[in-house]
Amino acid sequence: MAAVTGVALLAGCTPLSSGPDASASATPSTEPTTTVLATAPAGTPDPCAMIGAERASEILGTEMSAGEFDAGVSSDGRNICEWRPANEEKSEPRLQVEVNWAFPDAAEHRALAEEVFGATSDLDREIEGASDVYTSPGRRTLGMTVGDYFVKVSYIKPKAKKKVALNACVDAAREIAAGLSA
Repeated sequence: MAAVTGVALLAGCTPLSSGPDASASATPSTEPTTTVLATAPAGTPDPCAMIGAERASEILGTEMSAGEFDAGVSSDGRNICEWRPANEEKSEPRLQVEVNWAFPDAAEHRALAEEVFGATSDLDREIEGASDVYTSPGRRTLGMTVGDYFVKVSYIKPKAKKKVALNACVDAAREIAAGLSA
């Protein structure tokens, strides 16, 4: 399934006109073949606006830059933001938050996570405004329902202790849940 998921993700990045039947015409098309989002579309929840650099720094225990909207993987149904260390020589820790409204069923997301990563666990802490809260086996990803949204929070630092990763995910999830519930 991981290979299929990877192919599906890569397929989503392929421009519409790059397939084997692409036109060889030298005349440029007046219609765009792909849509690249630079920021969250108007009226959709922007996770970058819900956690500032200072709060991300507190959550992750290191100075972080402001969250950056990830136009490469965001789409018409989900917005993704990632926070990176302010020190550009470091690539970790990172925090990634997805707010998904096109596919909000937490049970289906959980089933997919279990298929790829193994058994998930119910979270034993409360996140106000959230339900169906679970974590991945490594405790580095947390999924939850907030209103009409599925939210996924991931702590990216593979060698971090599970407790550190889980605490960061929970703290970030609380910020996002509060922002979506406001």
